[in-house]
Amino acid sequence: MNNQIKGYGGRPVICGGLKDYVPVECKIKNGVFSRIEIKSHMEKYGVDLSCCKETHPSNYENFCDYLSRSYNESARPVDNTPNSLISPCDGWLTAHFINSFSMIPCDGYMYSINKLLGDASAAREFAEGIALFIRLDQADPHRFIYIDNGVVCGSSAVNDNENPENMGLYGPRHYSLLNTESFYKIAQVEICGNSKGIEQSELGENVAFVRGQDKGRFLCDNAAVMILFKKGAMQPDDEFMVNTRLGKETRVRRGERIGHAISC
Repeated sequence: MNNQIKGYGGRPVICGGLKDYVPVECKIKNGVFSRIEIKSHMEKYGVDLSCCKETHPSNYENFCDYLSRSYNESARPVDNTPNSLISPCDGWLTAHFINSFSMIPCDGYMYSINKLLGDASAAREFAEGIALFIRLDQADPHRFIYIDNGVVCGSSAVNDNENPENMGLYGPRHYSLLNTESFYKIAQVEICGNSKGIEQSELGENVAFVRGQDKGRFLCDNAAVMILFKKGAMQPDDEFMVNTRLGKETRVRRGERIGHAISC
């Protein structure tokens, strides 16, 4: 693992990026005997359960249950400052401008929003906007939340798993189109190495949600969350833009501020 250093803004950063993230096929370990892997995983990645709702390895039914463990409310408070953008999960964040052709220039490659969403009309809505990519670490609880109050306006699973030169963002994934109070329409995309490894909370179309509400969990590792914003809707905090330009990922925690809405 790369040694952590402090980046612009003072948060931990690591060199790497999407070249370190390839959503290879991974197994869903939900059998009772998978519990024996929990302790070794904790030791290998330095996982601390003291801030989780279940603080002992034996309290988890299986490895998936442990991987998607829940924090105590005090461990990850949600920033409810008006117009504040919060992180949907723990992980390593990079920020990218989407060009007018709905492409994300990242890590020496151009990634298509059309291909990411599997929907050309949805992709066009985010042209010239901003994409935030958060790669979950092995030690991170594999859960994600809604970043604002709003209403679900559509969702879809995209299970194609083509293998171009660099698979990058392209693996089994689920995306939701969300009308939010502060950021207009956004797309929240969960990416995982297994098409059955993304479990969503049961919210149907036109159902309301609130900031910090649980959105779902990953049942296996090698996971990431991307959020797409329309042009002029949101500005990431400067440290994320600077660190990304320097080829570094910045450490973020679920529920903390990472940017702000742009008022009309």
